[in-house]
Amino acid sequence: MRYDTEQMMFVGTAVTEEETAALGLHYEIIAAAQTAAAGLLDMARKIKRMRDTGGYKALGFESLEAYTQATMGMRQRQAYNYISIAEKLPAQLIEQNAAAGVTKLALLASLTAGEQKQITAETDLAGTTVTELKRQIRELQEKNTGYAQQLSLLQANAEDDRQTARRDAQETVRRELEAALQRQKEAEAAAEQDRKERDAALAATEKLQAEAAQHKKALEKARAQGAAEAAEKARAEVRMENEARLNAEKAAREAAEERAAQLAKQLQVSSDESTVKFGLLFGQLQDNAYGIDAICKELAENGDSEKAGKFRAALGRALTALAQTLGND
Repeated sequence: MRYDTEQMMFVGTAVTEEETAALGLHYEIIAAAQTAAAGLLDMARKIKRMRDTGGYKALGFESLEAYTQATMGMRQRQAYNYISIAEKLPAQLIEQNAAAGVTKLALLASLTAGEQKQITAETDLAGTTVTELKRQIRELQEKNTGYAQQLSLLQANAEDDRQTARRDAQETVRRELEAALQRQKEAEAAAEQDRKERDAALAATEKLQAEAAQHKKALEKARAQGAAEAAEKARAEVRMENEARLNAEKAAREAAEERAAQLAKQLQVSSDESTVKFGLLFGQLQDNAYGIDAICKELAENGDSEKAGKFRAALGRALTALAQTLGND
């Protein structure tokens, strides 16, 4: 299958499914072109589809330009005008302005969406020449460029203001941070000084406690020494008293012995056996009584007055009972 440029048609039969589909699409494009303005959008979409799918290669063409030039007498620029219209213009805008032709619609397609709305709102595309449309587009773009420059300037000024505000804020933050750091340093220094003072006070307290402990120990030692000396002195006094008492008792015994000796001499003189026995027993009784009294005194001096009292009471009862017995006889 090949395209006959004289007959303006394909001759031969499509062999592959791809050739069949491409050929069908070609006939659809031709039908759309024949319906003129009413089919402009459909034709633009189908040319775009032919380019996108590469269907022209299945028909034996190396490029879309070769295909459109050979089959429709459409040059590359015009073909891409159709594609640009299909890609960049809203379908409603194309349908409403199809009578304006492909060239004008292609000029609209080169604009932004906002500019497209401005031109179509202010201009009768069908009644405006291409030259006039180009002039209007140029003026619009120049005006928009001015607006854009003003906007850019305003944005630049706003950005400068933002940068200035940001720098001011950063400077404020920096100063506040430095002030906070300074306050922290001062607080740490004060805390360190407090710690040193507490440590010094603690050391002084420990020193005073140690000195107090030493003083207490020395005092206890002095008291212990004083108590020991007092105890020794008391014991010495007790010994002296005991010695004095023993000496007194010794003297009493000696006196008793003297009396007993005198009595014995008298008894010897009298030669009375009972008198001799009485003298001996009476001397023993005196010695025992003096001995018991000495024990009671020693107990009392050693702090056991209760026991000393009991001993004296027992001795008193015994002597009383003996006296009563002798009186009854």
